[in-house]
Amino acid sequence: MITLVMVRALVLSSAILCLYTPLPYAAQDLVPVIRLSADEATKAKQLVQDLKDAKERSAKAKVAWGQFHQTYQAAHPDLPGLRFTADFRLALALLNSPLPGVPQVATIELSAEERQKLETLHRDVIESEQSQNQAGQNWQDYKYQLVIDHVGSSKESGSIVTLPNGKQVVIPNPWASGLAFTTDFRLAFPQLF
Repeated sequence: MITLVMVRALVLSSAILCLYTPLPYAAQDLVPVIRLSADEATKAKQLVQDLKDAKERSAKAKVAWGQFHQTYQAAHPDLPGLRFTADFRLALALLNSPLPGVPQVATIELSAEERQKLETLHRDVIESEQSQNQAGQNWQDYKYQLVIDHVGSSKESGSIVTLPNGKQVVIPNPWASGLAFTTDFRLAFPQLF
């Protein structure tokens, strides 16, 4: 049976425990914010859409290249590891050479139609990768410029970046960790999470 003394001891020990338990901060660290203008938000949305479109185009081009390669490989199962030459004229595969130290290669001449298809697919992969890289660079440059316009550069600590005009600036901490945006691109925060 619980006695009055036991209850008092339990209450007293709970009170002492509360005194020595660290309390959460009354105020957390505040997170800086950039409020984008309507024009800045519109530009951010467009750059993100451009990046998304470029990534999708690149992914589709790589899938088409892969499908062509798989189809061609399936048509020549006796030549595993089939590859194509840079002039798009030959498919080749390394053979198990009967002579050690003397590698041998089997080649297949591609038809004019296969060459044209391969060259087109290759060009699509290269152009879409370049487009994706450019869209990514445009987005990164925009974020740097946004921080410079709203926060300024630092002379103390941060990340050194090169702007499109060739000028090097220091993106101050905590903005140097990157930016996180609200879904409507009206607010930007340092990417601290």
